[in-house]
Order: sequence, then structure tokens, then C-alpha cells
Amino acid sequence: MKFIPVIGRVLFVAPILVFGFGHFGSAAEMSGMVPSFLPAPTLIVYLTGVLLVGAGLGIAVGFKVRELGLALAAFLLSTAFLVWAPQLADGGQMAFSAFMKDLGLAGAAMFIAYFGAGPMSLDAKNDD
Repeated sequence: MKFIPVIGRVLFVAPILVFGFGHFGSAAEMSGMVPSFLPAPTLIVYLTGVLLVGAGLGIAVGFKVRELGLALAAFLLSTAFLVWAPQLADGGQMAFSAFMKDLGLAGAAMFIAYFGAGPMSLDAKNDD
């Protein structure tokens, strides 16, 4: 049972890391998805890629998990409602799937923020 938290953290961050690295390889395409009221869309794509990769790696090793979980939850909720929700009215299946994915991952990030990293983490070693 002691391995469940670390396996859960790694499984949770697997898609987060894939999405984060995708921001670097597809920044030009993704910049068109940035809400129009935000400046410098390409820069925002790169910065959110850094957020996703950094938070993903931190959660995987169990470092500052509560803070990173909250940051990820805020990012995922803002993406769900600012990027995907406006596209739901068009009936796009991809937008619906992405909206639901972001909601689910945000919920999991909130659980991680609340319960922490658990054993076998850098946070647990720092508490000793």
C-alpha cells in the first residue's frame, strides 16, 4: 500500500508532462487557442508549458506538492473555462472532451493539494 501514492502521482502527471512538452513543439498552433484578451499568445503558450512540466516533475518526485497541485488546479480550471467552454456552443466533440479532461485533472490536482504527496516523496523526507 505504501507505493500507491507515488504510483498515483506518476500516473497523474504523465498526461500533464505530455501536454506540457507539447506546448514547446506546437507553440505556433497553440497560440491561436489563447484567449484574445491576453497579450503575447506565443509567450503564454511557452510559459504554460514551463508551468506544466515544472509542476508535473515536482509532483512526480513529491516536492512542494500542495502548492503545485493548487497551481495546476487553477491553470486547468482557467483553461477549461477560458479555452474550451467557449467552443462548447459550437458542439465540438474535441472541446467537450478537453473541457471534461481539464475538469477531472483539476479535481485530482485539488485532492493532491489537500492530501499532499504522501510517503516516498521529497516532502515527506523534509517533514522528518
